[in-house]
Amino acid sequence: MAIKILVLGTSGVLNDGITSWMRQTFGAMNLEGLELVTVAFEDCDPSVVDSVEKAGIRVVTVPSRKMNPRAYASAYRALLEKENFSIVHVCCNSALASFELREARKHSVKMRIVHSHNTTCGHRIADSLLRPVLYREATDFYACGNDAGKWLFGNRQFKVIPNGKDLDLFPFSSTVREDTRAELELNDGVVALGHVGRFNDQKNHVKLLEIFKELRGRSPRYELVLIGDGALFNQSQEMAESLGIQGHVHFLGRRDDVPKLLNAMDCMVFPSLYEGFPNVVLEWQLNGLPVVMSETITDECAITPLVSQVSLNASEAVWADAVEGALGGRDRELDSAAGVTSARNAGYDIRDNAAMLRTLYIEGIDRCK
Repeated sequence: MAIKILVLGTSGVLNDGITSWMRQTFGAMNLEGLELVTVAFEDCDPSVVDSVEKAGIRVVTVPSRKMNPRAYASAYRALLEKENFSIVHVCCNSALASFELREARKHSVKMRIVHSHNTTCGHRIADSLLRPVLYREATDFYACGNDAGKWLFGNRQFKVIPNGKDLDLFPFSSTVREDTRAELELNDGVVALGHVGRFNDQKNHVKLLEIFKELRGRSPRYELVLIGDGALFNQSQEMAESLGIQGHVHFLGRRDDVPKLLNAMDCMVFPSLYEGFPNVVLEWQLNGLPVVMSETITDECAITPLVSQVSLNASEAVWADAVEGALGGRDRELDSAAGVTSARNAGYDIRDNAAMLRTLYIEGIDRCK
């Protein structure tokens, strides 16, 4: 009989980091003997649901945890009663996940995993009050990196599950670069600055656009390419217009060909307010791209010298200086090859990460009987 596992993010199924981790990890995993289920909320993008199901995960739709918590709680309990899971694996960034773990225990789920994917949260008081419950209800503590684990678990022991990548997808190609830049109408003189991420407060597009305005004031060669969607997409377009840079900011929306698009870029700028372990920074280094990111982001993701960090409190001029400094004197193909080697040596091969998680599931079931 297959081991039935409920693996879910507390934000449901979105075009975000946790959902990306699920798709890639379970898509690379040997699923023999495992049955995977996750939950999506009723307003979820069907294309994202399809991408999760292609990774071998059955998706169950339930009411929104945030917008209709009572209905969500009822649906979640009904799911536990119906499916008889052996493992519940909750991906989160705070102790509010204690609800899912407590209900799992009440429904006789033996292995209850809490998996930290960030280094802060937006509801600090509730998080603080619920942490004793979280620690009591979970049997296993996982994290995407050391900083994310220390944030949620303190001095407790936890297992780091690296946010690896398919290392064959991201290496730089000069041929793909030429074709993609033509597609994006970036001529030979353009320096393309890039960003990949949801348009939300965390990603700090306000700062990014202000940095770009500073760079455009220095030289007309700069263009900014933004990949992603989200609640602040329209607001960011309006800000670009108010700053007078709208003709030089390319809003591409959500794309399924990000590895290809990276070849067209020259430098990535990433002023996030916080991150757990940003998968995109790993992808950018695999492609040989220099990265300028905020000091608030864990340096665990900096596996090559391509990454530099700047304080969020620094002026746009300081950020622009860092971007210009990152652009000089690099060999993209050599940097990409070095990035792939560094990622493999640091344990970020998704096949290895998936095999590691599979082993933890199987060993955990035996331990928790």
